[in-house]
Amino acid sequence: MQVADLIILTNVNKRYTYIIPIELNVEVGNFVDIIFSKRVQIGLITSIKNAKKTDYPYPLSHIQSIHEKRAPVPFSLLKLIEWFACHYCITEYNALKCIVGVKKRRPLSPKENQNVQELTPLTIEQNKIFNTIKKSNKKHHLIRGVTGSGKTQIYAHLINNTIMNKQSVLMLIPEISLTPQFTSFFSTIFPNIGVIHSGLTTKNKEIIWNQCLNNELTIIIGPRSAIFMPLDNIGLIIIDEEHDASYKQESSPRYYTHEVAIKRSDIHQAKLIFGSATPSLTTYAQSKQSSIEYHQLNKRYNDISMPKVHILDMKTTQKNYIIHDEMITCIEATLKEKKKALILVNRRGYSSFLKCNSCGAIQKCNDCNTSYTYHSDGYFRCHQCLKTKKMTRKCSSCNSYDVEYYGVAIQKVFYELSHLFPNSNITRIDRDTVKNITELQTALTSINKTDILIGTQMIAKGHNFPDVGMVGIIGVDTMLSFPDFRASERLFQLVTQMAGRAGRDQSGSLVYIQTFQPNHYAFSFVKTHDVSGFLNQEYEYREPFGYPPFKAIINVIFSAKDNKKAEQLYPSIKKFNLDASKQLDITAIGPKVAPIEKVNGYFRHNVFYKIGLSDVIPFKEHLKKFPKKYGIRFVIDIDPQSLL
Repeated sequence: MQVADLIILTNVNKRYTYIIPIELNVEVGNFVDIIFSKRVQIGLITSIKNAKKTDYPYPLSHIQSIHEKRAPVPFSLLKLIEWFACHYCITEYNALKCIVGVKKRRPLSPKENQNVQELTPLTIEQNKIFNTIKKSNKKHHLIRGVTGSGKTQIYAHLINNTIMNKQSVLMLIPEISLTPQFTSFFSTIFPNIGVIHSGLTTKNKEIIWNQCLNNELTIIIGPRSAIFMPLDNIGLIIIDEEHDASYKQESSPRYYTHEVAIKRSDIHQAKLIFGSATPSLTTYAQSKQSSIEYHQLNKRYNDISMPKVHILDMKTTQKNYIIHDEMITCIEATLKEKKKALILVNRRGYSSFLKCNSCGAIQKCNDCNTSYTYHSDGYFRCHQCLKTKKMTRKCSSCNSYDVEYYGVAIQKVFYELSHLFPNSNITRIDRDTVKNITELQTALTSINKTDILIGTQMIAKGHNFPDVGMVGIIGVDTMLSFPDFRASERLFQLVTQMAGRAGRDQSGSLVYIQTFQPNHYAFSFVKTHDVSGFLNQEYEYREPFGYPPFKAIINVIFSAKDNKKAEQLYPSIKKFNLDASKQLDITAIGPKVAPIEKVNGYFRHNVFYKIGLSDVIPFKEHLKKFPKKYGIRFVIDIDPQSLL
């Protein structure tokens, strides 16, 4: 008889074996209907083999039928699901939900022929990197190029070479905001492109999924979830702006796109390209250790000069305490020259926090214990749980009517610029003004008519805005106050990327960064555009503390509605940590209250582990014994990108 091993579509932690009826023609990757635990259920076939009834100590049930509504899962994704479940300490069912979800079979319409243009020739510097990667036996590569150096042109030539070899391509970008720009560029060069992102309807996502299964698409472009698309015979995977934190999913399962991409590259024997002007220290370190081949672009396209960076000490401003006097002067001069000014403000809302002048209490969300942000629509908003509260001057602690708005956020800067430059056309882009991909495209197309563009981090990533004479950066000091060893790295990446929006089509552009910490070492490297210098210094800082890339990290977060119930786990967790440290190279920090103490009414606690690189796999196995208790949520975050 033939039997099939199945992943059951319910949260059980092992596969189950079922007999395949003789009349049923099933294949690996098919969904099937079964009876499981006396209920009708669905299973996914992961393997088929010949067996005897005597091979099993219990009677096996039969598969009922093929579940025709669901599209099949290719073998390469089955291998990924198995690895994903093991790597992220979850069940295969939860891995399947994340990677595949529910994808129905969809009838497909014939695709229209597309007119495409020829590739733009590469510069000598670009061509050298292209040929080196093409001929290299190494699978993993890092392209570090200054902002505006033309990494995308190299991507295009690598994609073309891959397609000529009858292989497919995954092109990953950090955010949905970059989708229109990349789609517009690549669709003029290549046919058969699929674009996937969270703004699509379920039906459209399923159509693209089925097009991949039918080999109708050769290129997929999209943010992190695009890494799961079922392309066949993948020859190239590109992760652009690889340093970006959005490549880490911050809800369960908390996967990191880089790790998934490395596994898919391994499964398909595909080349994997990481690209960034400011690579993450972990990726950069791997290139120093030769596990990733390193390539560098030193010049901007057409030899345009890098912008001159000025660091403004906010303690020296005399007239304006929201925008530094010198920045205002530069904006005025830029507008007179008929050029654009780009202003980054690293905070949504109007005021970043609200304080009572009578008792000093910060007004906080009751469900999250984090400070409210005031928005100009008359509401306080919690940026953790999205709860809103009608604006009031009444203090929630002492009941006096003495609450005042403090801190700088984008709406306050927008109103200040509108007051200072009343005749200028000012456009604001943030999560409050741009809520979906359609609104984003509308905002981006209107930029040609804009004098001043003000935005949050959405405008710092990969965009190529024309006629930008100056860039101003406001409100980045708060990044340095985060209790996270990557705080300086995140600051350096953001301001360097934003500075890179200046003068991409002309020399002589200026960048102004206002700060209360002008002597912080990160700013000295930003000023000289010295990415390697910054990364090498960070590398030296981290080694004595045992942070990545020198050790692996895992963060276990546990939370409960009843704070005392969570605290009752402390003694057993301390014993668990002691037992683990006797067997493995680990350092445990905690159990302790998490930096963000409360979210959505749950009190949060965590244990942060530093693990020797050779002990990661045995420690994951040991984590199966981590103390648990009814009514307490647990999240195991492998390689966390945020410790909050």
